[in-house]
Amino acid sequence: MKILLINSPWIREKDIYGVKAGARWPSIRPKKETLQYYPFPFFMAYATAVLKERGFDAKLKDAVADELNFKQALQYVYKYKPDVCVIETATPSIKMDLEFARKVKENTNAIIILSGAHASALPYEVLDNDFTDFALIGEYDYTLPELIDFIESKSDFHKVDGIAFKENNKIIVNKRRALIENLDELPYPERDDIPIEKYTDPTCKKYPNICIISSRGCPYNCIFCVEPSVYYGKPNYRVRSPENVVDEIEFVMKRYDMEEIYFDDASFTIDNRRVRAICEEILRRNLKVDWSCMADVKTDFETLKLMKKAGCYGVKFGVESAVPEILKLANKSINLSQVKEFVKNCKKIGIYTHGTFMFGLPGETKETILKTLEFAFSLKLTTAQFSVATPFPGTKFFEMAKKNKWLITEDWSKFEGGGSPVISYPQCSPEDILYGIKVSKKRKLIRVATNPVVFAKYVRKIVKMEGINGLLRELWQKGSFVLFNK
Repeated sequence: MKILLINSPWIREKDIYGVKAGARWPSIRPKKETLQYYPFPFFMAYATAVLKERGFDAKLKDAVADELNFKQALQYVYKYKPDVCVIETATPSIKMDLEFARKVKENTNAIIILSGAHASALPYEVLDNDFTDFALIGEYDYTLPELIDFIESKSDFHKVDGIAFKENNKIIVNKRRALIENLDELPYPERDDIPIEKYTDPTCKKYPNICIISSRGCPYNCIFCVEPSVYYGKPNYRVRSPENVVDEIEFVMKRYDMEEIYFDDASFTIDNRRVRAICEEILRRNLKVDWSCMADVKTDFETLKLMKKAGCYGVKFGVESAVPEILKLANKSINLSQVKEFVKNCKKIGIYTHGTFMFGLPGETKETILKTLEFAFSLKLTTAQFSVATPFPGTKFFEMAKKNKWLITEDWSKFEGGGSPVISYPQCSPEDILYGIKVSKKRKLIRVATNPVVFAKYVRKIVKMEGINGLLRELWQKGSFVLFNK
């Protein structure tokens, strides 16, 4: 039985493209305003690796990173002729995801299995048609191979935890599968099937770079995050051993000749003791590796110093808002003093900083947007990013938005975190949110251009990725946006 897992195509036009699988914040990215970014599809890659380890004929295809349009991706599937096709879904792309599934079913008669955040949150919705067969709910590393076994043996699907399926014209949603406790038992995610050179996080200053996760889940419960509410549930935080993590670092460095490792955990530094253990293991093996990570502003100074000694030179961290009341409503358990202290400590020991912010959380006003903008740029971060707060289905934020009638649409295609607000408050309109996004994008590009060290690294990275012509195109696009887009 041939199994194809595919990150199906989304939007790809001259000036914009969309990213979904692997992104916590699926979004449409304007080429003139943003750096190239293709998130690594961890869920699909791990599931593919488990299938291969168990002897299944499995293949992973990332049509988004391969820059295939709808027709090209379908032609690939038709030529491959899978018996089972697993299609990753996201909320803003779901209409195209379902249309892709329909075409695959009509032309191959493959069994269609939907995965991803939208399928996990709304299994009844995605299966309410005559061309999809199953939905995978939550993490599905072990769910998928078990389901394939049941399909082959024509067994009772009620016994497979973590799936939804159809029976006698009814949609059945089974109980969730227990979370994987021992992450060390998982194989490394599949990387050879997909264009590994494309997956470069904009935070990274070196290229090529590669993503690793050393943990799953998060002990916090921010209202906007899909990880605790959609993928995992509570409690959900699990970690890999330091030895297992550093084994993978050694493996990818040798196999793919990478210049930087990026830890794409929800937060790599939730547990300072564990982070120190990983750093000590890197040092014990005398590994010379540059790395960056998603971090927590509560990381203490001594841990940061050890991180730097072990090769860390950059951290990304979530702030979201400069207004304490908004942070409280969002269940974001940090304060601005912690943010300032963390940034100061990073600068003191020479670690680059990348802060993430969003506009449109509950309690937002025109005035709070300006406060967040001023706070963000007063920190003098190396780089920053700004997103539209989006209430994805399955999150607490979505429940609040429905209850309080903040939603201005339930057209899922609008639920993308790049520049399409779907909420409105009495004191904050979608136009106010978009104003904050536009101003922030210009100011952060100017910030990069006027920092000689960061700009030099940015130029080197783009040249290695796209050559001199690519650099000239990039500079023209970004310069035009800053100078001429009023």
